[in-house]
Amino acid sequence: MSIFGWVGKILYVDLSAGKTWIEDVSDDVYDKVLGGEGLAAYIIYKRFRDIKGPLDPSNILVFASGPLTSELIPQSGRVSIGFISPLTGVWGSTHVGTRFGYEIKRAGFDAIVILGKAEKPVYVYVSDGFVDIRDAGKYWGLDIIETINSIRRDLGDNSVRALAIGPAGEGLVKFATIANEEGIGGRAGGGAVMGSKNLKAIVVKGTRPIEFAYPEELRRYVRDLNIRLGSSARGVSLRKFGSAGSVGIYHEIGNIPIRNFLWGRWDDNEVFKITGETMAKTILERPFPCTTCPVACKRFVRVKPGKWFESEFRGLGPEYETISLFGTNLLISDLEAIAKMNELCDRLGLDTISTGNVIGFIFEAAERGLINKEVDGLRLEWGNADTVVRLIQKIAYREGIGDLLAEGVKRVSEKIGGREFAVHVKGLEMPAHDGRAFFAHALSFMTINRGADHLGWPHMPWRGIAVPELGINARDDRYNESEEVVDIVIKMQNLMTVYDSLVMCKYAFTAGLTVTDIINLLKYATGREYTVNKLMEIGDRIWKIERWIDNQLGVTSKDDKLPQRMLTPHANRSDTKVPSIVEKWLPIYYKKRGLTEDGRIKELDV
Repeated sequence: MSIFGWVGKILYVDLSAGKTWIEDVSDDVYDKVLGGEGLAAYIIYKRFRDIKGPLDPSNILVFASGPLTSELIPQSGRVSIGFISPLTGVWGSTHVGTRFGYEIKRAGFDAIVILGKAEKPVYVYVSDGFVDIRDAGKYWGLDIIETINSIRRDLGDNSVRALAIGPAGEGLVKFATIANEEGIGGRAGGGAVMGSKNLKAIVVKGTRPIEFAYPEELRRYVRDLNIRLGSSARGVSLRKFGSAGSVGIYHEIGNIPIRNFLWGRWDDNEVFKITGETMAKTILERPFPCTTCPVACKRFVRVKPGKWFESEFRGLGPEYETISLFGTNLLISDLEAIAKMNELCDRLGLDTISTGNVIGFIFEAAERGLINKEVDGLRLEWGNADTVVRLIQKIAYREGIGDLLAEGVKRVSEKIGGREFAVHVKGLEMPAHDGRAFFAHALSFMTINRGADHLGWPHMPWRGIAVPELGINARDDRYNESEEVVDIVIKMQNLMTVYDSLVMCKYAFTAGLTVTDIINLLKYATGREYTVNKLMEIGDRIWKIERWIDNQLGVTSKDDKLPQRMLTPHANRSDTKVPSIVEKWLPIYYKKRGLTEDGRIKELDV
């Protein structure tokens, strides 16, 4: 039978043996896990017994596309990456807004799986089914952008797509990224896994067409969908202000990190200096879209020469998470300084979320006397942008105090103390969202399998977005303590897992992509009929595969905990609430998920 939407093949690259091979994928696998994150989780699940540790050569790195990945379908220009995280020691995944996933499919594969460890630095070159493991010694030590530009120049081909690591990945910084000039795979330390394998980059070029079941019907549907998504109120707002358009409203309701999540409010005038609206009036040059996106939420900025840039900087600017965790979290309101911090992290290969968190932690530790206030000639103090810039460089190269901070908040707190203000779940640092603003967020932070992760998006109904196909209405009771919140969290986690397995951008959801749209897109792309219930079953199955992996790595109910700071009132705000209800919700969540009382998988439908 013909396969539409998928390719039906996976490329395996064994760096230890210097061998490559191709395996066919059974139709049943696609039915159960779709692709993307689901396919990555399935591959790691099947080979899990071989994995001895996150930085051991036996760890597996999966780069996967989805059934909708193409230049045609809006907001499908992404790639999903799965692995065991060196930061948390459990399931790890990250996603990159880039043409790379599309290029994998055009080259003839649904996924590329990296096994083993090369004896010396290498990169993997893939072109229309041809695969080669090549020497990367001359690129080792270069930052991510330098690496990709150098490889393209040496190949004499600017059309190849690549993902690479920077010095942070080479140095096994626990939250190192995998990235390119289009996007960043930031969370959970995939860059360190690449570095541990001596893998500097993966370079892909494909020219093969992607076959769809009903191409003409798909084109007509997509034409109308692009108009709808691009012209929706949220689509227009994202294009004008980017994700940083949420800085002001999230500050207003207490959903933004301030002073290592201690405060619930900062000076409104300082916050306004780093909003998306201010960026649009100052350093923004133009919106920057991922492939096929009608929204263009990314920011392409221009910063004139000055204190932070010796020459004019033109490139990707900071998004909401970065602005919040380097800005409000560290009490820095200089937008150009934050643009510099973002540029350094992007090039050197650091997750801005984890980096902003670990710097916030060490600032508070110094304030509390757990560490000297001056280290390596740097003043560890709130609002000191010069110190932050230098700390980013030190972390990336593991220099001085940077060697400690490169281990992440959990390990730093275990070494110097301060666990009561170490803000993480399962070792993954908290994103720029607060469980004291949305109780649904608090429960989701505890139960998403990679750790503190906002991309289960359980709070979206409380942001005014309904999901009628799932029986979820727009709401305004963000401190609701009823059991129905547990149902909403599970439904949203399952839906967002489906998004990650289709490898679709979550902003498609906020811009108006419905579950019905997903069903129609899948029908026209794959020729297969899906229902709401079937999609929810797939999302639940993938969540359980990841939970099974976590269970095998020691995760139980003891690990599904909020950091103490999230269970403590904001120091300077009384209108937010502590989500203590989550302790009552957790057993209910387990029961509804079909887990044991201590949070273990009973059975797995794989």
